[in-house]
Amino acid sequence: MILIGHSWGTIIATQAALDRPDLFHAYVGVGQVVDARANERLCFEYALDQAREHNHTEALEQLASIAPYPGDEPVTRERLIVARQWAQYRGGLSAYRDDSQYFFGAPELSPEYTVEETETIGEGNEFTLGRVLDEMLAVDYTGVTEFPIPVLMFLGRHDYTTPAQPPAEWIEAVEAPYKQAVWFEHSAHLAPWEEPGKFLVSLLTYVRPLAG
Repeated sequence: MILIGHSWGTIIATQAALDRPDLFHAYVGVGQVVDARANERLCFEYALDQAREHNHTEALEQLASIAPYPGDEPVTRERLIVARQWAQYRGGLSAYRDDSQYFFGAPELSPEYTVEETETIGEGNEFTLGRVLDEMLAVDYTGVTEFPIPVLMFLGRHDYTTPAQPPAEWIEAVEAPYKQAVWFEHSAHLAPWEEPGKFLVSLLTYVRPLAG
């Protein structure tokens, strides 16, 4: 079995690999969370730099309202949304796009969902976030210096939702039976949807041989 985690699913997947390495041939992190508070800081810094560069008054005012971020105050859902909103507006979720409606609207194409049911997906995400946020923000895998199974990081060059810098630095330093960083130069946080062809080829090139 190959274990793949995306975004905050990487927290669950990484812990599973560490706790039960006997169950998996390899782990692939996509939009990997290594240090959650560092992620928030980098996300905010990117949003602020972009707002200043584009002289975006609304963004600057909202970002100033949560500064310093994450700082010493609790990272509430409201503060997190402000930081993420303006990073994503500048391509931090989908590269080169100010929104990701193609992704969030995709369930409407499924014959399995009614229109009303698609609306509850976002509500479910918000409900869950409010209950796991504190635990999620405490995640810090920078102290993991050895990984028990082959590990790969699929990194979006423009990702400022879970910024690529922490996992790129982590995988360079970690000891593992096999490790590989794969950069997606035209992706942010949604590499499987932004560069689906490269994503498939990367799985076949770097991951499939590990299941032999």
